[in-house]
Amino acid sequence: MLFSSKLEFGNYTLRFGDERVLLDLFDEIVMPSFHEMRYIRKLKGKGDYFFLDTKLVILDDSLDTPVLGVSGRLVKNARLKREQVYRPEDGIVEDRSELETAPSSTFLLILNNHRLILSKEMPGAPTIQNFQSTSQYCLKNRHRDYIKEIYEEEKSKRIKNPELQRVTKKSLYAKFPSPILRITPLSDKESLKDFVDRLKHIDKVTIKLLSTNKEEINNDDFWSDFGRRRDEMNSNSAKVEFTNTKHGLNKDQVYGQTSSASDLGNSEISFKGYDMQGDTIRGSNEDFNLIVELDELPRNAEEAARVKYQQFKQLVHSSAISVPELATEVVNRIKDLFSRL
Repeated sequence: MLFSSKLEFGNYTLRFGDERVLLDLFDEIVMPSFHEMRYIRKLKGKGDYFFLDTKLVILDDSLDTPVLGVSGRLVKNARLKREQVYRPEDGIVEDRSELETAPSSTFLLILNNHRLILSKEMPGAPTIQNFQSTSQYCLKNRHRDYIKEIYEEEKSKRIKNPELQRVTKKSLYAKFPSPILRITPLSDKESLKDFVDRLKHIDKVTIKLLSTNKEEINNDDFWSDFGRRRDEMNSNSAKVEFTNTKHGLNKDQVYGQTSSASDLGNSEISFKGYDMQGDTIRGSNEDFNLIVELDELPRNAEEAARVKYQQFKQLVHSSAISVPELATEVVNRIKDLFSRL
């Protein structure tokens, strides 16, 4: 039986302190963090995670608004161990053995809107959560190396010219704060509605608006104002909670507000309530992820990325996915990268 290809979607939010985001340090830190096997995340007893076949690709060569992405593979290299097996004639018997395995997932990170598309190539392949933790690991290591490079460069300059001001690693870390990555799964409106409809009684809904990559967010008036107040307070997130344990929250309004808040992948949502049988139900973004099933994807990671992008465009056209308006500085940065390819 062939393994069906499923596309999973997330919003890749990367910040370096309050001032810089993904594209601001793309050449210096972000792209080098994806370089093939440059950094390997080792987990004792669980295997190694690393990127493979990574490449900066042109998805749309329009001169007005070109679209670029990073494509590649995330690999989990591990050894499967067994201690015993079952045989009909003997029952459970001791049989120690090891098997090398390297399941992989292909990915596309669209730089214009920071949308991540991941597809497992086989059972046991890395998940979006694995992608986040591995990418965060590689980013931190590349950031450390980048600080060292600047420090050594400034040190050499000062040897040649002692009158130059001394640069410390502490000052460089203050200027270029450590990267913080968050990948928020994109919600499927139909799955979200199905989840809400499962609940007979909704006790509590919590919505946490998160920081962005400087996108021009276009939520409705309530969430736009909420986001504005978060920014004015210089906060990385803002949380609002709705509760009614006695009578329950209005289900239509719950769906409407959570759908609006999750539209652009910049919020975390959690539910608590109970179903028709009286069983307590809790849910979050992971329970209504947007997943699209395809017949097949090309084996080549770059070719797979182009198929993913075409599917992404169809989902945007059908309003299944919302994308932010591109800020002028984002368009200019993409054009600069495009001109160098």
